Amino acid sequence: MPLNVLKEIFGFDSFRPGQEEVIRAVLEGQDTLAVMPTGGGKSLCYQVPALMREDLTVIVSPLISLMKDQVDSLVQSSVEGAATLHSGLDAEERWEVERKVRTGEIRMLYVAPERLRSLEFVLTLRGAGVGLFVVDEAHCISEWGHDFRPDYLFLPRVVRDLGSPPVLALTATATPRVRQDILRSLRMREPEVVVTSFNRPNLTYRVLEARDKKDKLPRILEVIRNSPPPGIIYGFSRKECEELAGSLRGSGVNTAYYHAGLESAERSRVQERFMTDEVDVVVATVAFGMGVDKPNVRFVIHASVPGSLPAYIQEAGRAGRDGEPSQCVVLYRSADLGRRKRLVTVGAAGAEEVEAFFRGLSRAANDGRVHIPPASLGTLGGVEQDVAGTVLGGLEEAGLLSRGYDLWGEVEVRRVEEEPAGLLTEGLREEVVRVHAALPGEGEISLNELARRAGVRPVVAQTALFRLMADGIVEASPRGSLANILLKRESLDEGSRRSIAARLKGRTKAAYDQIRTVEAYTTLVTCRREHLLRHFGDAEEVVPCAGCDVCLGESAGTAKTGAANLPSSHAVPNVALQPSSEVSPDLNTDYDEELFERLRSWRGDQARRQQVPAYVVLHNSHLEEIARRKPRSVHELGTVKGIGLRRAARYGEEILALVKGEDLAPQETGAPDYRRHLEAAERMLRAGRGAAAVPELALALEIGGEKAKRAVDALLGDGDEVTR
Repeated sequence: MPLNVLKEIFGFDSFRPGQEEVIRAVLEGQDTLAVMPTGGGKSLCYQVPALMREDLTVIVSPLISLMKDQVDSLVQSSVEGAATLHSGLDAEERWEVERKVRTGEIRMLYVAPERLRSLEFVLTLRGAGVGLFVVDEAHCISEWGHDFRPDYLFLPRVVRDLGSPPVLALTATATPRVRQDILRSLRMREPEVVVTSFNRPNLTYRVLEARDKKDKLPRILEVIRNSPPPGIIYGFSRKECEELAGSLRGSGVNTAYYHAGLESAERSRVQERFMTDEVDVVVATVAFGMGVDKPNVRFVIHASVPGSLPAYIQEAGRAGRDGEPSQCVVLYRSADLGRRKRLVTVGAAGAEEVEAFFRGLSRAANDGRVHIPPASLGTLGGVEQDVAGTVLGGLEEAGLLSRGYDLWGEVEVRRVEEEPAGLLTEGLREEVVRVHAALPGEGEISLNELARRAGVRPVVAQTALFRLMADGIVEASPRGSLANILLKRESLDEGSRRSIAARLKGRTKAAYDQIRTVEAYTTLVTCRREHLLRHFGDAEEVVPCAGCDVCLGESAGTAKTGAANLPSSHAVPNVALQPSSEVSPDLNTDYDEELFERLRSWRGDQARRQQVPAYVVLHNSHLEEIARRKPRSVHELGTVKGIGLRRAARYGEEILALVKGEDLAPQETGAPDYRRHLEAAERMLRAGRGAAAVPELALALEIGGEKAKRAVDALLGDGDEVTR
């Protein structure tokens, strides 16, 4: 039963509004669209039914950090058969996950949308039997949404090629128009549509005027003074984030910045330090926050106006997930709004760009086919990458071209065996034999060159090579990808050019209108909460809401940020705060702080041993609740909200010992013990992280001697999957 799974695996006693309704529809095999606010628990809507099914659930998500954290968290609860495929894995790790899909070892697979451009991978999924296809962040399929991603437009074909399994689409930001676009674009059949209230009563919405750039810092400091961290501040650009973070540090606020220009390892480090309360405030671009489930964020400040109300409701919604009072503040500066408007209109594509793009495709074609890295499509017509995706979609709708599954860019060949007689099917034999003969014994070769040598089309060469790899005749790793586009006409007719240009113009107008809705929000003289609800089609009556600056009677531009009015100018000179750990009172001081620190130290050891972020093992809120309740049994530990019985069983002995004040045995506090490394390796193998498991296996063998060797042999069996 769903409630049993909820309690045992996820540690919750009841469902949130809408969750049970969505899960019931999914289990009955209905196509379903779920629209829930940020923090509304969308992930449980597919995780619970996935764990109740015997077949494969595929979850499409553009968020690598979300996919990785969710798989790691499921592993913590002893859930087997969950894995992810994304660009952060190397070729061997990806191949290992796909092998487990083929053998039925994986029941819940998270994938990035671009991964589903691979025909061989989709056929692998079809062979495994997909029982549920989940589209997370489903608003990305709508050109009228705030985060359009062209790769989402290919998902309906993938669903068809998978045998048309039931589809569950989820989003936190869809307006009524975008909802209809999702239903149409995904071709959902008689769908169940579940829309829960967007009202978050614990959030207070405010707009503060910042006439000049220098006004922003004192405004932000006043918010921090009245709403103690942790908190998130969103900046417009990387430069603004770095400058603002430096100014806040100079004022005594424990701050870090985060944006896409940082190395991946540094971004992960900032996120983990924020999640474990080692950093109080993160100043970030919108690259930060999606998939970050931190319950106690007390404020979200937009240092510059957001680009749209859907983006704002999603970003502001990261505050107060624990239900406690939290602040959502926008700093309004007309110059920032003007900058956003200019960015929308500058570089907007029209008929000339459409013509240039089609000419670029024609020049790149060979026998009517274009093979080019997807990331380079925009260079053909000198347009932005998402504009290239829109133009391609328009050209395809007009019947001028078709884009199929992507091809491999090149292949690194490591081993080629002589073909065993009779292994291959008669239908493929000639092409497969020719591709086999054209392969180098080792080294790299592009797919186009391999196809030329074998005298076949690239798609045929790839299909043949995939069969050789699956049958173990060839050991190779594909690298890169090429868009596979077939041109159906040699020239672009005037009607198609005008039609696609109008489509692009409509997108530009929609983006401009989004900014106008933000402008209207910032200048409201009526309830801000009601305005947001109506924008998303929510008819709940809330006025007066007592949770926005208008309903609280605070004047525009000088709104209260908590207990005191801010001055109308930057008359807070030399505002300085002590480090927030000293000036920000802990909202929950009734737990045993010494026990909390022992638990946090233990959690750090576990995280280092397993090579996962500390918050994946247990959140700070979990540690605080344990230190407050001091459970005396594994069952009681399992009733702590969000832990669950399985995770309690896994860690119960050690946690209960810490609660009793006992010292853990040396091997339990991280002393060398081959079993710990073996367990870590096993978890990584289950998650499809074969390459990451190798160092753990090596340490286990080094420490444990003959006992470890027998254990490793038992774990790996006859195959050497880890080092393949």
